[in-house]
Amino acid sequence: MEWVRRMLPLIGGALIVGVAGILAAPMLADRLGGGSIGIDYLPLRHAAEALLAGRSVFTDPLFVYPPTAAVALLPAALGSPAAGFAGWTLAGIAALLLAAVVIAGAAPQRHRTTVFGIAAIGLLGSMVAAHSLLLGNLSVLLAPVAAGVLLAFRRDRWELGCGLLAASLLVKPLLAPLVLVPVLYRQWRPLLRTMLPAGALLLLAVGLVPGGWSFPRVLRYCLTGTNLHGANAVNNLSLRGWAEWHGAPHVLGVAAAAVALAAVVAAVAWRLRAGPLPSPIWLGAVLMFGTFLAGGISEVHFLLTGYAVVLLFLVADRPPARWFVPGLAMIALPDLFLPWATTQNWLVGAELLLLVVLLLAPPAGRRPASVLLAPVAATA
Repeated sequence: MEWVRRMLPLIGGALIVGVAGILAAPMLADRLGGGSIGIDYLPLRHAAEALLAGRSVFTDPLFVYPPTAAVALLPAALGSPAAGFAGWTLAGIAALLLAAVVIAGAAPQRHRTTVFGIAAIGLLGSMVAAHSLLLGNLSVLLAPVAAGVLLAFRRDRWELGCGLLAASLLVKPLLAPLVLVPVLYRQWRPLLRTMLPAGALLLLAVGLVPGGWSFPRVLRYCLTGTNLHGANAVNNLSLRGWAEWHGAPHVLGVAAAAVALAAVVAAVAWRLRAGPLPSPIWLGAVLMFGTFLAGGISEVHFLLTGYAVVLLFLVADRPPARWFVPGLAMIALPDLFLPWATTQNWLVGAELLLLVVLLLAPPAGRRPASVLLAPVAATA
């Protein structure tokens, strides 16, 4: 009956992939067949059109990305707005599928179908995915990049990981907290070899791209929470955004953010001091969720990257999975179960829960890459 034992994970995985498809199909059909255009896609298109016309890429006040992003986004100006958004949505779907493939690839071979299905449920079949694809935000494209960066770090391919990270920062600084991973590992050479050329490209774009000199002002605007204040604070999933939406004193939100930041700093410092060095994936996940909660802004599409990174941690470093199930399930909840009016409480709660279990998770010690890859190689 050995063949039965071998087939069970494949059958179970196929069923999970089927569930992911059932959850994702109606939403994807609606996004691709609907006539609406994502409000976060339009500023990207406007920046590309402005660049082609020689106008400031920051003419649309909702374009809050580096000027290098406008150059990379030039294809967004092609075709009609509706056709462009359909293509953009397809690119987002492909990116989320790629993230699921990257995560599944880090699992033992017999469990890869199952892991792919679980990843696809959260990345394509969830409420978070539905709203992210509806908005058309650029963050969707960064989920596979985050997984790839941390997996490269874990496998001691620091130059590859830093190169992917540097490229992502030229488009959107969402993954900026991950820069601290090579810093804490003292991987100065790959960091400088990649970040210095990226910084030079950014400075060149600031000087040459029309309106590029406005980027420092735009960056300050992002660090203060953009337009997610007042009635729009409900869409800010940081602790300060949650406090503002619920009418709490500003100092309470700041204090809560400070507590979250202090917890992250204390946990990371303890792991670094106690030794061995913590897993790069654990470190990246803690830094991401700490930034989401303690920073000035966190949005629904950020959580696609958060989901991918935590799931990668479970697959690659194998902490007690049951600790993470509630938080991941809260993010992976399908769109039909939760009214949007209550999502801020729900998703901030998911962020807090995942950060707490990450901080409490048993340390996955830093080992040589050959040891780290041995379990995967043995099952390949």
